[in-house]
Amino acid sequence: MRRQVLLVLAMLVAVVVTCIPLYIDARHEADAALADFAEAQVDVANLAGVAPGADLATFEDKGSRIVLEATSDDTFRTPSGAVVTSRPLAAAVAAGDRTVRLRREDAAALGLPERTAVAGVARTHDGRKIVVVASAVHVRDRAIRAQNRLLLGVIIAGLLAFGFGGIALRLQRKEHLLERELVRREAEKRSEDRLAHANKLATMGAFATGIAHEIATPLGVIAARAEMLAPRVSSDDRGSRALQTIAEQIEKIRGIIKSFLSMSRGEAPAQAKLDARDVLASATRMVEHRFGKTHVALEVDRPERAAWIFADARLLEQALVNLLVNACDASPLGGKVTASLHETDGRVVFSVVDEGAGIEPTVAARATEPFFTTKPAGEGTGLGLVIANEIAKHHQGRFVIGPREGRGTEARLDLPSADAPKERAA
Repeated sequence: MRRQVLLVLAMLVAVVVTCIPLYIDARHEADAALADFAEAQVDVANLAGVAPGADLATFEDKGSRIVLEATSDDTFRTPSGAVVTSRPLAAAVAAGDRTVRLRREDAAALGLPERTAVAGVARTHDGRKIVVVASAVHVRDRAIRAQNRLLLGVIIAGLLAFGFGGIALRLQRKEHLLERELVRREAEKRSEDRLAHANKLATMGAFATGIAHEIATPLGVIAARAEMLAPRVSSDDRGSRALQTIAEQIEKIRGIIKSFLSMSRGEAPAQAKLDARDVLASATRMVEHRFGKTHVALEVDRPERAAWIFADARLLEQALVNLLVNACDASPLGGKVTASLHETDGRVVFSVVDEGAGIEPTVAARATEPFFTTKPAGEGTGLGLVIANEIAKHHQGRFVIGPREGRGTEARLDLPSADAPKERAA
């Protein structure tokens, strides 16, 4: 409301500022017209004084112009012989002025209409002083009409400006209200989306908890059977190594389940200082068999120097495994997936790039929604990228996925470097 009032006041000031110079110019034009009319009376006075003894009455115009001859310091004689007194005329004659402007009362005293009058003064060769006084009523009336037309034009322009300004203000107010309504609805939609996302995450957490409990029993059975088989294959090196591998993987699965349960409860992950190169190497080893089976090449690009991070190794490995599996599934037969690691500006970045058709921007925007997947039924759960995103958040990092220029998709895990200053790692 305050903004609208200020706008109306600004329009009013604009109209006034426009009117004042126009009015002043009109007044100057009126004064110039009066001056020209007064100079015209000088010409009449010169004509009246050319011939000594000329009949001055022939130069008069009844009711609008009179001709006078100065007789003394302040008196004048009319063509009929009457004597009149006029101090303004006497002062002008004494001062040697060519023209003089008379006020209404001075004009009325000389028998002219009670309006502004002007006089022209001429001096003959024989010393006579001839004064021609003319009513400027028609000049003044014309000037007043011009000023009135100007004032009327300004008033109309002001009314139009206020009218259109009022309409514009109403439209602006409606647009402002509409914008506020759109912002409110957008905020409500974002809030609903966040609530839906939180509900999905809660569902995912409950789902993960249920799966963890369901897996715990058969996993325990597998561990027990492996322990029972250990004495029987103690003399077989290959069998012993296989059982050891099974035991290691069982412990890894238990660790992953434990970490997932902690994450679903909102607990901070058990972080340790790790070399990101080792995490990447472990994740790639876990998916090598899948790449070999699908005939997709896996290229790993690691820096020579250590890249230190604080992380839960099992969770971070699982996030990278999810990205690598997705890249493998998106790659064509004979294609290549590049897993790389680099440091920049105090950040450690894991990057997984495939040579597939590329992810659509609209799909990338929804990629971290729980249970959203573009894979055929039975081939995707819609949780892999969600888990990767949540793991990145739990490590104060970021997860980004999008199409590459040309072809393919790039997925990145961006984590704070353990060697970066605290303000940069935050």
